[in-house]
Parts: sequence; C-alpha cells; structure tokens
Amino acid sequence: MIEHPPQSTFQAFKWNPRWGNLAPIVCWLAVGGILQLARLGGTAAPSLLEWLNPIADLVYLVVPILFCYRVEKESLAFLGVSRKRLWLGLIVGGGLGIIIGGITLVTAFFSGNPPSLPEFFEMSAYLVRVIFHVAAVELFYRGWVAARFEQSFGTLPAILVSGLLYALSPLFLWGTDPNTPAAYLSLTYYWSSRFYWFLTIGVFLAGLARFTRNLATSFLLVLITTVIGELMPGGPAHHVEYPGSTLIGTLALAGIVAVVLWMSCRSRKKTG
Repeated sequence: MIEHPPQSTFQAFKWNPRWGNLAPIVCWLAVGGILQLARLGGTAAPSLLEWLNPIADLVYLVVPILFCYRVEKESLAFLGVSRKRLWLGLIVGGGLGIIIGGITLVTAFFSGNPPSLPEFFEMSAYLVRVIFHVAAVELFYRGWVAARFEQSFGTLPAILVSGLLYALSPLFLWGTDPNTPAAYLSLTYYWSSRFYWFLTIGVFLAGLARFTRNLATSFLLVLITTVIGELMPGGPAHHVEYPGSTLIGTLALAGIVAVVLWMSCRSRKKTG
C-alpha cells in the first residue's frame, strides 16, 4: 500500500463534514472523564493523578494510531509523523525551542535562580515521562485533531479547533490538586486569564505543525521549553516521586504503544 504524504497545499476553508470528526472529540471527553476521577480522591488527588495522567497519555497515543490505520486507511504521515519535511520541523521547532529556552535560562541566571539537574536516576525517570507525555499531547492535538478537521473544514478551522481543545484541556485538572494556590482553583481566574494564554499557545503550535507538515516542529519546541522550565528550582523535574516505578511504568506504556504500532503496520502491509 502506498504511503500518502501529508497535504502540501493549504486550503483555508472548505466544507466536507464527516462522522470521523467526532472521534477526537469523544476521545478527548473520555480522557477528561479519566482525569476527573482524581476529584474522588480529595487530598489524595495528586497521587491519583500520578497514575491517571500516564493512562490518559496512553489513550492519546494509541487511539489516533489505531484510527489512522484502521479507519482512515492512512499511514502516520496523515498525522504529521513522517520523514518528509523532517528537516524543516527540526530546524523550526529546535530553533524556536532553543531561542525561547535560552531566554528562560538568561532570565533565571540574572534573577539568581538558575536551573539545576536532579540526580541521574531521577532525571532519567523525569525525561522518559516528559517525552512520553509531550509525544502524546502533540500526536493528539497537533496531529489527530488538526488533521481530521483540516481534511473536512480546511487549515484555519483545524488550527482553531486544535487550539480551542488544548485551551480547554486544563479544566480536566482544575481544582484536583489541593496543593495548588487558591487563585488557580477559581474558574473565574481560569476564564479571565489562563484560558487565553493556553488558547494562544495551542493556536501557535497547531499553526507551526500545519505550516511545516511535521509534528517534529511542535514536539521539539514543547519538549525543549518544558524541560528547561521544569529544571528551575522547585520545578517538577526535582519532585519525581518513586523514580524507579515511574521509569518502569512509562517504559511499559511506551512498549504498549510500540506493539500497537507494529501490529498496525503489519496488518496494513498484509492488507496492501
């Protein structure tokens, strides 16, 4: 079966709705339901999220892959995972990540709070976890959601829908962590401030991914800036609970994704 490359031409608007456009929305709502289960734990919410977040990431990775191969009958190039234009994605995503990350580093050094590396084992667990999480988020929002809606409604609606869902996704975690400052537990604060910030980021990243036609762009940009930001004193990189179980668990989930991908590719070749 011939691999179909991602579309190389932009069509701002069109109208060709399909039932498959509902699939990402249903998956998004299902993941939100999984994360909302943390509310049932009360003060144990942070511990529950340590287990639920990786499961949500697994869904964000596996479902688009299966849908792409089984329903769309396409390769992962449909989602933006392709060697085509990879160089452009590496240059744009890596370059912007280094620039933004560099600004963060300079600001941190001048403020007297430079980043620091955790112990090797803790750092390894953190890196594996954050790579898995960023890959899941990018494949879902900038890959599956954007590709599905661009196919039916054009590039601009795809970018806007991808950015909107990304901006609404923090509501799944809003108020589940009792250690979060009270201001962040207020929905009024979210809608008046954080929503527009997340929407801007989501639209920007989706636009970059659609422009380069490769998810390496948004993946590298988010990964570099996330790691640099979370290495700051007190950041998540320094608070990995149970690094051993985190490392093993994340690698096990990555193994599930690899098996699903391998079986899907094998089935596709047999069909072809």
